[in-house]
Amino acid sequence: MNKRILIISGLLLIAGCSEQQETNTAVSSLLQACPGFVETGKPPLVSGAQCGRLTVKENSADPASKNIDIEILRLPAISPAAQQDPLFLIQGGPGGSSVEMASFIHGFFADVRKNRDLIFVDQRGTGKSNPLRCEQLSEKDLQLPESAQMEKYFHLMEQCSEKFKTSLPFYTTLHAVQDLDAVRYALGYKTINIWGVSYGTRVALEYANRYPQSTRTIILDGVAPKEIALSKFSARDSLAALTAVNDECQLQPECVREFGDILQKAETVYARLQLADQSGSPLVINYEHPVYQQPEQLTLTAKNFSMLIFNALYSRDLTVLLPQAISEAERENYRLLAALFSLAMEQSQKMNIADAMHFSVLCNEDWHFISASDVETTPPFFGLNAIKDRNKICGFWPKANLPDDFWQPVRSEVPALLLSGKHDPVTPESWAELVAQGLPASVRLLAAGGNHGVSYEGCVPQIIAQFVERGSMRDVKTDCVANIKPLPLMLGANQKKSSSSSAASSAVSVDAADEGVKP
Repeated sequence: MNKRILIISGLLLIAGCSEQQETNTAVSSLLQACPGFVETGKPPLVSGAQCGRLTVKENSADPASKNIDIEILRLPAISPAAQQDPLFLIQGGPGGSSVEMASFIHGFFADVRKNRDLIFVDQRGTGKSNPLRCEQLSEKDLQLPESAQMEKYFHLMEQCSEKFKTSLPFYTTLHAVQDLDAVRYALGYKTINIWGVSYGTRVALEYANRYPQSTRTIILDGVAPKEIALSKFSARDSLAALTAVNDECQLQPECVREFGDILQKAETVYARLQLADQSGSPLVINYEHPVYQQPEQLTLTAKNFSMLIFNALYSRDLTVLLPQAISEAERENYRLLAALFSLAMEQSQKMNIADAMHFSVLCNEDWHFISASDVETTPPFFGLNAIKDRNKICGFWPKANLPDDFWQPVRSEVPALLLSGKHDPVTPESWAELVAQGLPASVRLLAAGGNHGVSYEGCVPQIIAQFVERGSMRDVKTDCVANIKPLPLMLGANQKKSSSSSAASSAVSVDAADEGVKP
């Protein structure tokens, strides 16, 4: 090696050390060790986990605007010579906390963390980033008839919109990506990789759109385009997901013998519950909680039934129990259905959605596409009409001033990995296909046995790690995704139970002689 090459090599080495030192200095000034066991009663997620906050203006265009804090969690790379382009992870909702999500998902990104930091940022209005939450229905309210509950709920939402009316216009995806880039800059990273799930994919897409020079790769799991309103298609997509489950049952003789046509039975159950609601005597189910084994009671309305199916389709584990639960309900045994409702609602509540921020995004971004005729003509999913309910709220929600180009499809050369699940009731593969049209460096993967969010299934964590490591999908093998098949459907008490079934059915008695139903 000649002297000139030695000098150049030395300069490159010095430059590399300088960049890492700059990043480490920025991190150390903003982040500190997360509270330990003494303060929280819980150990840190990983050794060296760091927490901190970045202060930004609520209205970035107004220097006199109030300050808000953006919550940050850093799980440092394992390697002492880590790459300086971390993976930012964005929760969905909208309204979910990315920092709270870390405890559930960080293990799936262990291969990424070998060489890169994992950064979780609570979007403004969520988690600990100036959360915007509305008052909820009280236990007393929940004893009211369903129509009275909805009337009270809309009243609470209107009060909430008034309470936060000066802030809500600044809690949109566009403001979120400005915060995200401010965090990137404050931590000293020149480029970042971004993983988003559900609504988090919209944030990732918009960041790549507004800050292409700072975006190395994006991973979109359950793609939510900004150029459509998902609610407009939720009935169609939910029905397609349930139909896929029914189709899989029809391919298995033992499933057909046990359950028959699941769609037809679901319609029968829905109609029966509707009649009970209209008579003023909805069904009250007494059952045992499938996990905690404690007595529970559920007023099972037609709307609750629809919500159960919709929410269960989010989960791979709960989906396998739907045929049995619906079939037993058709025979007027509702205990498994009630237990599933508990599990589905608990999964939903774990998201801890900041509802004021949630509606700020939906009403200012999605309702751009909803017309009055859509509200009247869009078919419901077993009576569940998201458009009508949300349209009432969006009618009084404070308006944001978004640029006209916000709703244009994203066109980007950034390498992208798009993930979809066949049973996803809200972000099906068709939306990934739509977004991919503007991402020439993208690869789409469909998990036949996946639901809403497939980053945690089978070999997908390893595929994500390889994609982030290489910066492209070139030479990354994806054949293994075909092994993510639908879990075996749970058969009834007289059939051999699959070892992959969730704990719900074993914890819930299916004795038809003791239905636990009150008229």
